[in-house]
Amino acid sequence: MEAINFKKYQGTGNDFIIIDLLNYSNNLNDKFTDINEIKRICNRNYGIGADGILLVLPSKNKYIAKMHIINPDGSTPEMCGNGIRCFVKYLSDYTNLVNDDQLVIETLAGEIRANIKSNNDIEINMGLPIFEPKYIPTTFSLFELDVPYGRIILDNKAYKMYAAGMGNPHAIVYLDSLDGISLDEWGSLIETDKRFPNKTNVHFVQIVEKDLLILKVWERGAGKTLACGTGACATLAISTKLNLCNESAKILLPGGDLQIKWPNKSGPIYMSGPADYVFSGVFNI
Repeated sequence: MEAINFKKYQGTGNDFIIIDLLNYSNNLNDKFTDINEIKRICNRNYGIGADGILLVLPSKNKYIAKMHIINPDGSTPEMCGNGIRCFVKYLSDYTNLVNDDQLVIETLAGEIRANIKSNNDIEINMGLPIFEPKYIPTTFSLFELDVPYGRIILDNKAYKMYAAGMGNPHAIVYLDSLDGISLDEWGSLIETDKRFPNKTNVHFVQIVEKDLLILKVWERGAGKTLACGTGACATLAISTKLNLCNESAKILLPGGDLQIKWPNKSGPIYMSGPADYVFSGVFNI
């Protein structure tokens, strides 16, 4: 058993246990491979409780640090939009690594650039959206306005299901209303759809106005969550391609709001939103 210090942060209700391994002499990264231990730590009744664990690791590419994400089921996603904001806020709050308002983080999805703004607002350059099916990845072969899609049956009704990548895969279904939808059932069904070989995050979208969208989230490896930053970005990218929304829009999620913009429908997508410290503690692993 070894005592591990942690910080708890949340971004629009998406909460994370942040564990800084930069100053540990032994390689504790290896200790976070036991799936049962990960499930215990993230469990809200028997552990600390979180939508995921963020490990702070040294960057081999000489960036400020590397973010390694672990889902509550032990899987490792490539990227997390709310997680990266919490990660950046932690580095700013508790380390001496941040010497400027702009910094670069290493992730499995590549380098991510962040800008720490005023009023606890952090803007993230989320990179380019991906619509090429093999890079999402998905086996979809149909396209609408250059966006890949397939069909899905939900409660005996057929819907189009669009796909995009933001360093991780996303499936998006548009509905007239999100009231009373079977999020657990539908989310689980689509997450494991065989047309997404690496599984997928799932988002149900209601277009309120051209600059206002409502989003409900089912995250790959985590289930129902209050927010998904990469999902909000993928949703805006697809919605603009389909001419359903503006290049900048507010995304309303159960845990709060994110502002997403994709200037001129080209180049990187930008996400802005808060990240907040919750509490600190120690646990044994």
